[in-house]
Amino acid sequence: MEKLLKNKLEAAKELKEFTEKIVSLSLKTEYDKVNSMIEQRKLFIEKINFINEKLNDFGTGETDEAKEIKKEIRTVFKEISDMDNLIRKNINTELRDVKKNLNQPDKSESINFQA
Repeated sequence: MEKLLKNKLEAAKELKEFTEKIVSLSLKTEYDKVNSMIEQRKLFIEKINFINEKLNDFGTGETDEAKEIKKEIRTVFKEISDMDNLIRKNINTELRDVKKNLNQPDKSESINFQA
């Protein structure tokens, strides 16, 4: 069980590092890269879910080491959750800016048409 928990912890840390890379990117200039990286995150999550399925096969008996590893896992997932919220906030901000620009275009720019 401890080996699976350690594998889960490592997978969670990989997900955290990958998420940190996404947070560091600019949505304005690297939207396509952010989008593809968010899709790639699904592979990390699937790996963690696979480990969770294996962990569910074990009983409820836990050692002190297993409890400590679970505590670390919770901490990593909390950090990932905070970064996910930041990503969502940045996406929502960018969407609001785009919507604002579409609804109220800058009127200072004018175009002269000559016949």
